[in-house]
Amino acid sequence: MKVVNVMSSLPTPTTGDDWESSLKQAFGVLLGHPLSDFDSGAEYATYYSGNWLYETKFNGDPAWLEPTALAGRETIANENLLLLDEVGYPKLRFDASRSLFEIDAAAEFPVAFKEDLVAVKLAGSDRWPQVRGVELARLMARHGVDFTSPDLPAKTWCVTSARIASDGTLVDALRVATGMGEGFDSLVPCERTDAETEAAIAAVEHAGIRAHLGAFCDPRSHDLAFCLHDMRKSREEGGALVARWEGAVDQYEITVQRVEA
Repeated sequence: MKVVNVMSSLPTPTTGDDWESSLKQAFGVLLGHPLSDFDSGAEYATYYSGNWLYETKFNGDPAWLEPTALAGRETIANENLLLLDEVGYPKLRFDASRSLFEIDAAAEFPVAFKEDLVAVKLAGSDRWPQVRGVELARLMARHGVDFTSPDLPAKTWCVTSARIASDGTLVDALRVATGMGEGFDSLVPCERTDAETEAAIAAVEHAGIRAHLGAFCDPRSHDLAFCLHDMRKSREEGGALVARWEGAVDQYEITVQRVEA
């Protein structure tokens, strides 16, 4: 497995307002609601999770623990993790500082370190707290804990939700979730669509974006199924989930959601 460190200057659209406005219109069609219906002041994230993180062993790769990665100054990538197995999609870049790490709090850590872990956990349990990478880095520095130490037992930590790098806005979270780059020249037209799929995105105004989204709007796709029921239920209940896709044979999930404090 080859892991590549790349600079983390997050991409911004380079083709002017037409690119962003076209994306907003298209994503409004995809979601069934204009993006203006969502909280524009909130932070949104796209997460990659599921079995494939574990089977590739990327979830425990030491690259996640590099100080520059945990600080958000660099992103990391893995050639085995893809949105879709098609030529043309940009490489997935992950932000370790805002990804979720699960820690085995039963390991031989300082008591104060364990207490601080539980205090900042976002999910999980007291035994297996899940914290953001940036918080983990802060606590490691405060308590002198080294997760790369050979004295630590295996599986003391792992990444459970790998955050795909984006700028925190909803439109950018949806952009990286649907495999788009920085402009119109990054679009990859989907060659395999049916009438129902085409009808779902017929109202997308830009032809190139419409053709690209053909691979991301089919709820019955065997490659990347769009989980319409989940997102509609979340919206009805006021939940954080915005959109979700299930990868081939349920091996991975791509989730766009509002970030909870």
